Amino acid sequence: MTGKTFIIFAGLISFLGAAEWYPKSLKCDVSLISNGSEVGVDCTERGLTEVPLGIPTNTTNLTLTINHIPHITNDSFHKLHNITEIDFRCNCVPIKVGPKDRICTQSLTIDNGTFWKLKNLKSLYLDGNQLSSIPKGLPPNIVLLSLEVNSIYSILKENLTELTNIQMLYLGQNCYFRNPCNTSYYIEKDAFVQLNKMTLLSLKSNNLSYIPHQLPSSLRELYLYNNNIQIITEMDFHNLTKLEILDLSGNCPRCHNAPFPCIPCPNNAPLQIHPNSFQTLKNLKTLRLHSNSLTHIPSEWFQNLSQLGLLDLSSNFLAKEITCTSFPSLLPNLEELDLSFNYELQVYPASLNLSRSFSHLKSLKVLRIRGYVFQELKEDDIRPLADLNKLELIDLGTNFIKIAHLSLLRNLKSFKIINLSDNKISMPSQGETLSNHRENHYSSPMSQGAQYHSGEVKDIHYFLYDEYARSCKYKDKELWISSPFNNECSSFGKTLDISRNNIFFLHSRFLDLGELNCLNLSGNAMSQSLNGSEFVQLKNLQYLDFSDNRLDLMFSSAFQELSSLVVLDISRNSHYFVAEGLTHMLNFTKNLNKLSKLIMNDNQISTSTNTEMESFSLEHLEFKGNRLDMLWRDGDTRYASYFKKLLALKSLDISRNNLNFIPLEVFEGLPDTLTELYITNNRLKSFHWEGLLYLKNLQLLDLSENHLTDVPACLSNYTKSIQKLVLHKNNIVKLTPNFLKDAFSLKVLDLSYNRIQFIEESSFPGNVIDQLQTLYLNNNRFVCSCNATWFVRWINRTSVNIPRLATDVTCASPSAQKGQSVIFLNIQACQHNSLSIILCILLTSVILSILTLTISSHLFLWDVWYIYHFCLAKLKGYRRLSSNSTVYDAFVVYDTTDPAVHEWVMQELRVHLEDKGDPRMQLCLEERDWVPGCPLIENLSQSIQLSKRTVFILTGRYIKSGSFRTAFYLAHQRLMDERNDVIVLIFLEKMPCHSKYLSLRKRLYKKSVLEWPRNPQAQRYFWFTLRSVMATESQQYNKLFQETL
Repeated sequence: MTGKTFIIFAGLISFLGAAEWYPKSLKCDVSLISNGSEVGVDCTERGLTEVPLGIPTNTTNLTLTINHIPHITNDSFHKLHNITEIDFRCNCVPIKVGPKDRICTQSLTIDNGTFWKLKNLKSLYLDGNQLSSIPKGLPPNIVLLSLEVNSIYSILKENLTELTNIQMLYLGQNCYFRNPCNTSYYIEKDAFVQLNKMTLLSLKSNNLSYIPHQLPSSLRELYLYNNNIQIITEMDFHNLTKLEILDLSGNCPRCHNAPFPCIPCPNNAPLQIHPNSFQTLKNLKTLRLHSNSLTHIPSEWFQNLSQLGLLDLSSNFLAKEITCTSFPSLLPNLEELDLSFNYELQVYPASLNLSRSFSHLKSLKVLRIRGYVFQELKEDDIRPLADLNKLELIDLGTNFIKIAHLSLLRNLKSFKIINLSDNKISMPSQGETLSNHRENHYSSPMSQGAQYHSGEVKDIHYFLYDEYARSCKYKDKELWISSPFNNECSSFGKTLDISRNNIFFLHSRFLDLGELNCLNLSGNAMSQSLNGSEFVQLKNLQYLDFSDNRLDLMFSSAFQELSSLVVLDISRNSHYFVAEGLTHMLNFTKNLNKLSKLIMNDNQISTSTNTEMESFSLEHLEFKGNRLDMLWRDGDTRYASYFKKLLALKSLDISRNNLNFIPLEVFEGLPDTLTELYITNNRLKSFHWEGLLYLKNLQLLDLSENHLTDVPACLSNYTKSIQKLVLHKNNIVKLTPNFLKDAFSLKVLDLSYNRIQFIEESSFPGNVIDQLQTLYLNNNRFVCSCNATWFVRWINRTSVNIPRLATDVTCASPSAQKGQSVIFLNIQACQHNSLSIILCILLTSVILSILTLTISSHLFLWDVWYIYHFCLAKLKGYRRLSSNSTVYDAFVVYDTTDPAVHEWVMQELRVHLEDKGDPRMQLCLEERDWVPGCPLIENLSQSIQLSKRTVFILTGRYIKSGSFRTAFYLAHQRLMDERNDVIVLIFLEKMPCHSKYLSLRKRLYKKSVLEWPRNPQAQRYFWFTLRSVMATESQQYNKLFQETL
């Protein structure tokens, strides 16, 4: 076993081990990188406010970009002993650079020594955090430190003493118009001298006005662009003998049409570069002097730059210099030269007129002369380039060329790409000369900012402030990305790009370039009806881009002369397709025997003269942005088999066709060779899943961004071949019970951005779901109740990849758990669900019973007791209740809450009956003789039973009270049980006039109803009468009533 194999194997074992124990609650993606030898943890854009717990201890690469973590503590990374790279960019982006919906006003704080114990740390990215100084306590082995887009305005030697092994140091964009510092950027004289291992230093966009002194001689890359340096002295780079890349762009910028705040040097002066400034840079391979207002290129600059491979002189004022310069003769190894946008203001010359010295660039591969601005491309213009046998790419775009004899391009034998896009080329009539088209020599189209075409800038990198200003999502730096061409097209071979010109009519003589493999004619507004004769010279053409024109497919012979054509793009040619009554022969494909890919997007095709397309070779068809809803209208079956005769078709994309349903016969009319079917972004509310029975080889079905509410009852009943099913962004609420039953071929399932609330075990059978590679469930509306117990258990144990599980697979309800990841649902509380329900019901019943009994006993106990005995008496007959011998002469019942009544009873009644007179009587009084704590009913009952008489002291208010009624009923009970009327009524107020009961009682036993006299003289008679009533053994009703009974 080799060493490398062992490392990969060990890394894999380590990762698999980690996968079993690192928590699924980790809000990051964990993956193997670098062929399995490293473990990467990506926490990009997860809304984190602190470094998450549970990061695997064997992590080597940690990304925490685009979050909101305000503080890094000493414990944030203390367990990550294997960490080699930490990417902590954009957690507090400066206000003018960052998002406006979440402005960060307080910079990131880092505890001293946070990174010190990370001995394996090699790369640390802290860009975009508003740091004011270089962090202290960095580990000695760090080789890359990036601190761009912060607030570091001064570089001191003491700040860099710990970086003894640093190789790459990025300190750019700390002071520029979008991150202003409002102070001078300061670098201590010998700040970098001790960094003798540093190979790359970036100080771009820092408003520097001078080259830092005593730079380490080990430097290989130095980036000083977009500063305010005006003079380069002879000694600034004298010790940088190993330097390979030097970028001094944008220091005295050319500000005409600049789409950013641009301040030129005083008097529009160019960057002053001493003739001997580059004298010692013998290893220099890349020199960029873009936008420095240069007007002259001294040959002395290149005396010792024999290794120079790339020279960027774009966006200067070198229009005249190009015609007579001699510096190319000193650069035999130059491979790429950029002279773009050096046009002279208010000048529109007749031709290019290159200096003859360009013929010395024998190693040149790429030549860019965009934005030079001239009227005609002639043979003399490219003659200096004719003998450059390695020249592969010539870029002459955005030059406003009116006349170009394309046949002269055949003189460039080795070319691969020729770009003539964004010009004004049209097909000249025979014998037409330049004199007919010559314009005012002083009217340059560039003076009106004409590099903007249709509202967009082509190759905008010539006008960006900083092409390499990375977004927060990418950490790669200083990459030279310069190709504006369609790489798919140019990969076929020799390429000619004449897009966005004024070619409205094609003639075979115009395109007499038989060796072309790729031709871009897009954006020319051609409305010609192609009949098969326009491209007869292009027998080798394999890729044709005819998009953004006005194609008229009147003839089915269109394009038939292109016998080698493999890819054809006719997108965005809707001009004639939206017109009524025209002929559209879309079966032109039958004549293209090698056509493999056809792109017909955004044509609004709603009618076709032929009802079928035909091809024996076409494998990929893009039919997006058309109107198949019109072709497949209900009841119209003419176009049901529109794609049937595309006998080799593998991929069909009919997205954005305004479809609200697809007839079943359409599926029968699709070729059975189809493996990929895209029906995204339509208006489908239902889908004929049974139609998949006709597509025996279908592996990918994409139904995303529709309005589907259901999934198939059983997917395997309709297809056995499907491997990827995408139902992203629909309105699916629930899954059918047998959704994935026996769907063993399925590897990827996307159910994200739906309205799914529950997932049952039957919908996700284990023998299918556990074999998936990726399952997307994010952004649904899961209900985190005990019904989700199986789902939560499965998620926690499965090894299936579920992207953004901890952050976006969240609960929508109940409100207490809204927004929380489903993996945090406490399933322990649901383990004994049935028992819990039973216990809950029992406990609820007991509590309700107790409450009912308590309230009833308080309100209705006597009524229940009375009813019970009444019913018992009805059943068994009345019988005399046994009673104890009487103890009291009378039980006095009165309103104890009425102070006047209480005073009368205690001061009058009690005194006259107990303290005076003869015989003395014994009264039972509530406040004096009742047993404390005994129930009211029991006290009442015993007081009545133990007294000879029951005397009621009555007032108008007391008669209406419940306590009076209760006592009165109990007293009446003695009449029923013992046939002994013991009631005596004493009215302290005027007696009621309309009481039938009182009238009857007066007639039966008048002495038992007494009224307290208002005349004091009559009170003695009242007491006498009361004593006589109470002294009687039993009350006697009148004789008439007794006789009646």
